[in-house]
Amino acid sequence: MIHSRTPEKLIFKAIALFVGLLITGSFSSVQSEAREPLDATGYYQKGLRLSQVKDWQDAAVQFQKAIELDSKFALAHANLGVALSQTGKHKDALLKFEEALGLGYDHAFLRYNRGVSFTRLGLFEEAETEFQMALEKDSRMSKARYDLGILYLLQNRPEKAREQVNHLYRKNQKLSKKLFEQIPGEYKVAEVNSSGTLSGRVTLTGPVPRARSFHLIHAPNIKFCARISDGKGHRILRDFTVSENSGLKDTVIAIQGIKKGKPFPTKMQTFNIDRCHSDQYVIGVRNGENILVENKDPIRHEIATYEINSSSYVDQVSNKAVTKHSSQVRSAFVNQDTNEFLIKCNLHPFLQTRGFMVENPYYAISDAEGNFSLSDVPPGTYEVLAWHPFIPTLKGTVTIEEGKDSKIDFVFDEADQRRKLYQDDIEGYRFNPWFDSKENFYGGPRVDDPVEILQKF
Repeated sequence: MIHSRTPEKLIFKAIALFVGLLITGSFSSVQSEAREPLDATGYYQKGLRLSQVKDWQDAAVQFQKAIELDSKFALAHANLGVALSQTGKHKDALLKFEEALGLGYDHAFLRYNRGVSFTRLGLFEEAETEFQMALEKDSRMSKARYDLGILYLLQNRPEKAREQVNHLYRKNQKLSKKLFEQIPGEYKVAEVNSSGTLSGRVTLTGPVPRARSFHLIHAPNIKFCARISDGKGHRILRDFTVSENSGLKDTVIAIQGIKKGKPFPTKMQTFNIDRCHSDQYVIGVRNGENILVENKDPIRHEIATYEINSSSYVDQVSNKAVTKHSSQVRSAFVNQDTNEFLIKCNLHPFLQTRGFMVENPYYAISDAEGNFSLSDVPPGTYEVLAWHPFIPTLKGTVTIEEGKDSKIDFVFDEADQRRKLYQDDIEGYRFNPWFDSKENFYGGPRVDDPVEILQKF
């Protein structure tokens, strides 16, 4: 937990960022001290060399010698401050940083190191000022942004820390995620002594939208992929699965506004790849959770993840190969304004799972008949969302009462479906005559699958 950590463990150690950036002259020009005494620049450069190998105590000695020969050597004062901070002498380091400032030297790294020393001494307001000044001088300084976020946590200001996560997200996702993981979540796990249930049904009116088709001529593994098709060279993705009595499958129903209650499931969700197919078309995803990618196919997949916001802006978050019969873990860490998380294969785009970003564990996915249910819901009045990837989200309000089953239904209209059609060209596609041929690409007669069933490979 954050509160059990000390500032020394939470804040990055001050790094000799001046080293290599503030060097004047070259090391090869430094004369040997054994031959003749060094001047201030010589001692300063010797200190820099020692700093590079993290010999901070000896580096401090050399910087001090440079200052004794030239009291106005601003860079020597600044780097002596760095060396002193690295040995835990933060009060002395702050004095040296102050002397460098008095001599006219001011730099983003100087402000950053002052902020670290102030933090180590528990002077949080002064540290905040220094980190902010460092960012004013260099807005790309990710470590200052991260440490400022940690500083806000030490001051019990999680909202300000979340702002730093958002600032960091586009510049340094590694640090952004590291800071995010240390911020207490807004949803709290608590015992639910009295609760109710919510159930209902999702339906679709109008004709069932056509399935999307992906022509397998684009697949790099034709020998394997062509056997998983409609028999005419197309892989079919049924993103609208509707039962005979209009029940809509694969819709996420999520209760909004619950701040505490039952825990999220402890079992890691799995993106299960089998015959170029995922067994889950939609899932609920919480920001920062890990997803297991498991490839059971005898071919490689290029699995990418994407974040999609309310304006339908799509940005790729990760892309990594998953070799045959292997697995790996992917993080669903996304920007705060993300509504949808997409995980798919960039080689076989029909292999995909779409996730709705949830804020609490009170969500369900409609079954083949469109039914859903949620249990252990704390009493109260809540907004409920019904989300499907390719039709506008529906909203409703429900009151949950202790010991009672509340009902809510959602009715989507087929006329509102909003899929792109560029992958929906079953008729007249220019490669169709080749794939409709009765001759196999490798020679011999072609055997078609009437439905998506894998033939023996």
